[in-house]
Amino acid sequence: MGAFDAVDNIEIPDDSNPEEAAAFRKQWKWEPHEKVIIRGSYSTADQEVVENASASLKKEGKKRDVEMRTGTARRKLLELMIIDWTLSYRGQPVPVSRENIGKLPINYRTPILERIDEITEGLTEEEQEDFLPSAAEPSETSS
Repeated sequence: MGAFDAVDNIEIPDDSNPEEAAAFRKQWKWEPHEKVIIRGSYSTADQEVVENASASLKKEGKKRDVEMRTGTARRKLLELMIIDWTLSYRGQPVPVSRENIGKLPINYRTPILERIDEITEGLTEEEQEDFLPSAAEPSETSS
């Protein structure tokens, strides 16, 4: 797959395997109809938004301090990655919004973030070792 190829969205849980989906819903106490759809890829621009949300620089005279806000970063990650869901309140569909994402209970937020973390992780050490020699070779446009 190339760098700019389209990546399919991901459904949580994946109903293409009904047994695993049912086990997931039982483990996390989700209703049988509930699913969350997230983007299948995480771009550099997305990473920038999340990192900008997670830290700020405070300057007082010559003193500079970095303030870290990891909770803000995790929420921003959810906001960027969640595309749609079938979640409801008293039988009525709940729209995906910043406010509603902020209201997600832990038994929804945790498995969604776990799946997002799989997408946002960098290359494994093995992938880096495979990638680096080819990245160091000059291309026709750079030589």
